[in-house]
Amino acid sequence: MGVPMVKNCCCCGTLHTGTLIIGYVYIVWSLLDLTGYCLLVTLAPLGKEGTVSAHRFVLYVTAATVSGIHLLCSILLIVAAYKKLPSLTLPWTIVTGIITALFFVMCLTGLSLILQDSGEMLEIESVVIAVHFARACISVYCIVVVHSRHKQIMYEEDEIRFQHSARIYHPVKTSDHPI
Repeated sequence: MGVPMVKNCCCCGTLHTGTLIIGYVYIVWSLLDLTGYCLLVTLAPLGKEGTVSAHRFVLYVTAATVSGIHLLCSILLIVAAYKKLPSLTLPWTIVTGIITALFFVMCLTGLSLILQDSGEMLEIESVVIAVHFARACISVYCIVVVHSRHKQIMYEEDEIRFQHSARIYHPVKTSDHPI
């Protein structure tokens, strides 16, 4: 079973445009996530008495690391889209798939940790988990679009290569050759 293919992005745009938009949106989203998690790592783990909650600290550091990796992959996707290099879109798809799976795991882990800890920041943590769950669902569609663009570029390259490698068929005249 493979990744499903689409012909357009969001039913109206080309796959090339959709890939570029996905790359830029994920760059912005990753930068915002990274900034937010860096702030949360430094400020939020402190409890009422000034103690550090290990659960929160590990959750926020992990989320910041994942956001940084996703930022690098998004920059790579932009380069791949502009240069039409299918070999660079496939690693983005794979890494984004892994990160999407991590987001699903982080949502479940974060939900478990919220239920274990009682604190003042439960509302913020619940919002963070909901955002990550929505992002994971959106990422699944983005993976389909980028993978479809990868296949489209591969087909275009194969078509050009095969057109130039074909030989012209000249039928043999039987009148020229005695039987």
